[in-house]
Amino acid sequence: MKKLNIINKFLGVVQGSLPVSDGTINNNCGQADSGVVNLMDDTANEQAIKELSIDFARALTDRDFERLDGRSEYHLYTVDHLIELVKNNDEQKTIKLFNENKIKSKYEDCEFLSITFSTDQEQVVVVYNVRTCVLSADDKYFKELNKKNSKKNRISGGTPFSTTYTLLAKNEKGTWKIDKFEASEENIKIGMIL
Repeated sequence: MKKLNIINKFLGVVQGSLPVSDGTINNNCGQADSGVVNLMDDTANEQAIKELSIDFARALTDRDFERLDGRSEYHLYTVDHLIELVKNNDEQKTIKLFNENKIKSKYEDCEFLSITFSTDQEQVVVVYNVRTCVLSADDKYFKELNKKNSKKNRISGGTPFSTTYTLLAKNEKGTWKIDKFEASEENIKIGMIL
């Protein structure tokens, strides 16, 4: 079975077992004024995964077209995933997207929904909501974002919104690295994470 099929099957099992959120889940990810995240009750692996996930969300969402690093998250990827990104010209595509749309965005906070380790503790699937704020962008970008959003509320400059991220991370030589990433466009929610 191909690697991607195995990952998709694994993600399907994990997502099928997620509890329904009543809006009260907040697994130690809110960003305090000091920027410190409370990880006191987590195992060392859970702490490392949460830190990786938060660093990844920040790298993807704290971006400004005027001083953009199109590979700010590359150090967080496995070697295999990084090779795929380079083959697919990811850096150039990111730079083009941000420059053409004049996007300035920032990370706000996140909420972990599930962290599921494999039996051998060498892989983990993380599902979490990331709240982002697009500070400014061209109108065409907001139109496209709202088309994907298909909600009654419209996203505009300064409107925080939440997107569900699903990460597959692997332990690569003792360090957790992201091997696959998916952002769920259909789950964009406007407003604050509770």
